[in-house]
Amino acid sequence: MGSDGLRDNRIIPALTGVRAIAAYAVFVHHYNPAPAGTFLNRLFDQGYTGVSLFFVLSGFLIHHRYADHVLTNQTCSWRSYARNRFDRIYPLYAVVLAGTAVGLWLAGRPMDGGIFGLDMLLLQGFFNEYKFSGVQQSWTLTVEACFYVSAPLLIVAGQRWGWLLLATGLTGLGILLWAGLCYAGWSLHGFLGTLPFVLFYTFFGRAFEFIIGMALAQRWSRGTFVRAHYRTALGLLIMGGCIFWQAYVPGALTGVNALIWCEVLVYNYLLPLGIAVFFAGLLQEKTHIRRLLAQPFMQALGHSSYAFYLIHIGVLSKLVQKTGFVNSSGLLFVVLLPVAHGLYVWVEKPLQKYARSR
Repeated sequence: MGSDGLRDNRIIPALTGVRAIAAYAVFVHHYNPAPAGTFLNRLFDQGYTGVSLFFVLSGFLIHHRYADHVLTNQTCSWRSYARNRFDRIYPLYAVVLAGTAVGLWLAGRPMDGGIFGLDMLLLQGFFNEYKFSGVQQSWTLTVEACFYVSAPLLIVAGQRWGWLLLATGLTGLGILLWAGLCYAGWSLHGFLGTLPFVLFYTFFGRAFEFIIGMALAQRWSRGTFVRAHYRTALGLLIMGGCIFWQAYVPGALTGVNALIWCEVLVYNYLLPLGIAVFFAGLLQEKTHIRRLLAQPFMQALGHSSYAFYLIHIGVLSKLVQKTGFVNSSGLLFVVLLPVAHGLYVWVEKPLQKYARSR
């Protein structure tokens, strides 16, 4: 039994490699190399689907690691769970946020103290006005933190009520909260400010991604997978279809039609389903993709992917670009890889070790 309550045989190398792919997809979204206005540009812009990979994977791993403890009411594992989830995302984030604040201050653009406090508490993702404050991509950590806090309850609720009902209920709750705030005329800095914001940037809108990962973990742990071939290929086909749809169709749709067909049905539901099928293939099938993702170099990249995700846009990446030696997104990517690995080895791991020793 490891320090976080895991048996060694619960580690799944291919899924560690997926973390690197997800982080690099988001990088491509932010540093789109294709000419503006082209279909290829719109295609690369779909790199934000890497966030969905992270969320489905998070749902799978949390259920995979902790469901037995939650369902058997082992109180010691609850304390271990809370500590390990905090140690997993917060220490390195706090360091990067502090570095961001210092960098902005040196640049003559100091962060507002209230916004800095909001970011430190990981609450910025609830506010439309502040979702990109500080570490711009950290709105996803607000979503992740909401999942961590609610995951033990979700595990129990999923067993009792079913995963699909739970996911639709959470999305419906988010919509009701938004509608209630609109009716009351309460618009505190965009708190759950718009329906697209609720569906795309909050835990309510992204709940299905986590929950389908949890459902996959439950079926896998129970050995109730139906034997089938080519799940990896089918998952990639569904994911690819969603990406092409998102790249091609939104320009032809506007308003409510675009919101329903693109954000809700395709991005929030069909894409996570494809990701789950792909993960099922990685768990069951001995494919070249699984072997590649499990290679030692992919494991190293996967372990440092969180650090890469936190620094790929922001003060540090801008500082690297201003040196004059990095004049393309490809070169920036190459430079940030060892920087992220160094942060993982010399900052993230020691901070986690220190936090867990207390």
